[in-house]
Amino acid sequence: MSARRFLAYIILLTLAGCNEPANTVTSGSDASASASTTSETSASESASEAVSEAASSSADTYPDFPHEPATELIAGSGSSYTDLKNWAEGICFPLQGKGYANSQVYRPGGSQKTDNPNQCDASNYAYPWQDNFCETRSGTNPMCKNGATGHQGQDIRPETCKANQHWAVAAEDGVITYIGSYTVTVTGNSSPHRIYRYLHMQSSTLKVAYGDHVVRGQKLGLVSNNMGGTATTIHLHFEIRVAQAETASNGTMLTANTFVPPYTALVDAYRRKLGGDCPTVE
Repeated sequence: MSARRFLAYIILLTLAGCNEPANTVTSGSDASASASTTSETSASESASEAVSEAASSSADTYPDFPHEPATELIAGSGSSYTDLKNWAEGICFPLQGKGYANSQVYRPGGSQKTDNPNQCDASNYAYPWQDNFCETRSGTNPMCKNGATGHQGQDIRPETCKANQHWAVAAEDGVITYIGSYTVTVTGNSSPHRIYRYLHMQSSTLKVAYGDHVVRGQKLGLVSNNMGGTATTIHLHFEIRVAQAETASNGTMLTANTFVPPYTALVDAYRRKLGGDCPTVE
């Protein structure tokens, strides 16, 4: 804990104790009651300020990096969404090394970027990050505006344009609940049991099997362009799903297995990664 956070925590504890009035106020003493109420309000406001200071110092602990705001997709690539909640607080960034979140469809080498067929173009491996959760795809996504069909996760390119060299890692402690030809699913141990799906890893490189227990930061497999017999660009497709019915902060009712926007959680995870959080586990 940093010195600033510790100080804020001590202030919060001290102020919490101040909420108990020093003298009992009788029903006939309006002036005393008013003074007590003022004292409690002041203490509550000060405690709130201390919490805000602690949160601010926590955010200041980790470095920032260039990234576009959530929901700002490449122009003409799809719709936006309104729920900016961090759906998976505290997760590990799902790649061992650096990563570049952007579109693998509308950037160089993608199927919708016919003027530049080079997926290894330097612009794909540079900041700023860009959200592509509601990018136009084939799947229905209730989180996207106007019920648009949308992308169900976030594309993340590994540190370099090389297949089978960069490890995908577990977002949190959990269990491997699905293994496919190029897909691994991790279901979190802790409530609310978020479901994390990783696509395009090379199946021959997987270090996990169905039913295995994994820990936060554990290696899962190597990122590739595998798509079950066909090829895509070299990237990791990362998804977050809810395990049971929930209500989104924008009021949308979500059923179990609904895909939720991962971008905000990934930005937070990457900042912590740059600050030294989440070492890789073999």
